[in-house]
Amino acid sequence: IMTDAKYVLCRWERRLWPAKVLARTETSTKNKRKKEFFLDVQILSLEEKLSVKSTEVEALQKSQIENIASFLGKVFFFAHPMTVR
Repeated sequence: IMTDAKYVLCRWERRLWPAKVLARTETSTKNKRKKEFFLDVQILSLEEKLSVKSTEVEALQKSQIENIASFLGKVFFFAHPMTVR
């Protein structure tokens, strides 16, 4: 269960996206002993907000965030080589 993750990877539009956790909710199921947990998330770099089951996300590790930032930095540099010095 993603009880304390602030950032997660979640599936949306058939891709994995880094997302910020906005809220966590818990609901009862038909089986009274089981509960379902949902996360309200916002896809980073988009305004898209959605609710996902906690079982459908993965905690986003610091190394993954660094890899994404490094990749985006390289993409920006090659797209705009004169603006980066």
